[in-house]
Amino acid sequence: MIYYIHGYLSSPDGTKGKLFKKELQAIPIKYRNVEPEQLVISDCIKQIKNAIEKDKEPILIGSSLGGFLVAKTSLDTTIAKMILLNPAVIPPHIDISTLTDMPQRILKDMQVEALFKTKIHADITIFVGTNDMIVPNNWSIEFAKRQEATVHFFHDDHQFSNYMQRLPHLIKSII
Repeated sequence: MIYYIHGYLSSPDGTKGKLFKKELQAIPIKYRNVEPEQLVISDCIKQIKNAIEKDKEPILIGSSLGGFLVAKTSLDTTIAKMILLNPAVIPPHIDISTLTDMPQRILKDMQVEALFKTKIHADITIFVGTNDMIVPNNWSIEFAKRQEATVHFFHDDHQFSNYMQRLPHLIKSII
């Protein structure tokens, strides 16, 4: 099965969630029952694991924070394929005190050194919007190098506004 994990300010019913459900028959996962700034990363991971636990070869699509959650989940859960859209994977050397778009408590939990030190045993593809003003491209590239992931660059923003309608076709070609 294919599952979709949304970003920080989005929801399972956001634009990508609806599009992937319709075009890819993806199951959007609701990983939080609180306002975004109140989320707890470990609770989000539990929700994702519960949603995929019966699937032997899950395919996870994660956008932004959802990309981070997919990567973090894959550290100790078998994932067949991961498609990460501008994943919010924060390298260990980044000074998170300079980041202001999320609560520091959440950012601290998102800075997982193991994502940059431990090889994830899954087929990983990353879509990077070259005009992403939310997640710096070099974070995704650093993560991709460590994980030996395939990276596709798109002249687009964080949300993939220009490629939104083409994303399902691009993802189908990978899975």
